[in-house]
Amino acid sequence: MRRLALLILAITCSVVAAAPPPSNTVTKPRYGTTQPFGPGTTTRRTDGSTANTRPFGGGSVTTERDAGGKTITGTTRPFGNGTSTTWSNGTQTTTRPFGNGASTTEVNKNGQSIQGTIRPFGQGTATHRVDGSGSTTRPFGSGTVTRETPKSSSAGKR
Repeated sequence: MRRLALLILAITCSVVAAAPPPSNTVTKPRYGTTQPFGPGTTTRRTDGSTANTRPFGGGSVTTERDAGGKTITGTTRPFGNGTSTTWSNGTQTTTRPFGNGASTTEVNKNGQSIQGTIRPFGQGTATHRVDGSGSTTRPFGSGTVTRETPKSSSAGKR
């Protein structure tokens, strides 16, 4: 249990762990591998997108590049007992410890909020958001592998 708590803490609060991209950037299921790269990490995904994260001040900076070359940058800082990431596209993501995992809130530039939870899942973690999007992350070699799924077209509908 202690090892799992440390894994969750490392994934959600590490200064060089890649900040998860805003959920609206995931348009179809994709896989990605994150590996150490210099003092930070690099992520390569099956849809051609990439992410590079490096330490910056007391937090980190992540640059997301989609397959078409469009980039957004996120700055992650400690926030209370969790983290807060501000993205250049106007999205703000806050993650805090909650139970045996974490809770996450993403607010886009229009003020729309998406809640989610991060929970232990096997040797890694699973993230579930109320819009139906999510991801699973597990150790892979010297880094991690992540499967991301886009929001459900029926989430929130009755």
